[in-house]
Amino acid sequence: MKIGIVGYGKMGKDIFSLFFDKLPDAQFVVIDLFGAEENTAAVMKTLGKSLKRKKLTEEQYEFKKDSFLFTDDTSALSGCDVVIEAVFENMAAKKELFAKAAKAVSEDCLLLTNTSSLDIASVFEDIPGKERCFGLHFFYPVKLTGFVELNILPETAQSNAEKAAQLVKSAGKKPIVFSGEYHIYLNQILACMVSHAIYLRESFGVTAAELNKSLEELFPVAAPFDVLDSVGLGLMAGSPDNFRIERNKGLLGYGCEKMNGWLADGCPKETMTFLDFMAERESASGNDCGKAALYMAALILNETVNAAQEYSGDKAVLLEAVQDTLGLAESPAYYYDKFGAEKLFEALDELSAKTGFGSYVRKDKAIWDKTFA
Repeated sequence: MKIGIVGYGKMGKDIFSLFFDKLPDAQFVVIDLFGAEENTAAVMKTLGKSLKRKKLTEEQYEFKKDSFLFTDDTSALSGCDVVIEAVFENMAAKKELFAKAAKAVSEDCLLLTNTSSLDIASVFEDIPGKERCFGLHFFYPVKLTGFVELNILPETAQSNAEKAAQLVKSAGKKPIVFSGEYHIYLNQILACMVSHAIYLRESFGVTAAELNKSLEELFPVAAPFDVLDSVGLGLMAGSPDNFRIERNKGLLGYGCEKMNGWLADGCPKETMTFLDFMAERESASGNDCGKAALYMAALILNETVNAAQEYSGDKAVLLEAVQDTLGLAESPAYYYDKFGAEKLFEALDELSAKTGFGSYVRKDKAIWDKTFA
């Protein structure tokens, strides 16, 4: 197999590393506009260390060192079986790159975008052979998440979706398929979690650090504001119009407004800067936010129930993907049992009455029971 990767920023580098490590017989072409020589040298250095430490045999080393090419020439994508685009979130840039890639590859080559927010149909609107075009969304950092989203279009051929799913599985990840307004759904529920955390911070009158602390039992690895810190305001504070599920636009709009306010106040847009920015401006309130875990679980479970009602795939896979993506310590069903329907519904009804956000409008208990059975 020959895999093309367009873009070698943080995400492109992670995607390349995943497949380069997991697919010993694959060949790679990386379109790198700014550092082809430097990045080639870095990969060769890593391979040399692996050989020295006997993680690679001499034969494996010889193959691997000739199995990849970093270049700024998109015509080098010729012969690729799949091209994965991982450039920054700009529609014009993505469309231009796919136009060039489509001219370089055969009609059978899969053309996949890793976009986390843009309209996928629009990305490919000028590309011929749309049966091979769809989204393949990895989360960053790639090594910490188990699922990859296949965001298919109406024109996507089932056989091509299956090829992409098999590629994902061969790299040790689990594919989950979304379509229509549910494109990039796992990213959307993650954004809802962060926006909800922003609302809870305001509601309880606590600092970002205090709210994070109150949610450690739910999120043992990374609480919501840790997630925001690792993604960065520059990416997280995008327009809620990028998310197409109507019920979530109110909550996402609220979160985006607050995040853009922090950017206007001087918070850097880069990763790993948000918590330091907040720490310089907040003082511990000492306020009680002991119910934060209940309110957070209520939002996550409610959104999961709503999604499960509309999701056409395996509901058990969806619930597993939600747990994995959000970094929940336990399954959604566990938290339904732990907090109980009565307390969760009271929390949601209160949130809905105060905000009017559709994200807090709940289904009947019978639907919840069926979802988490």
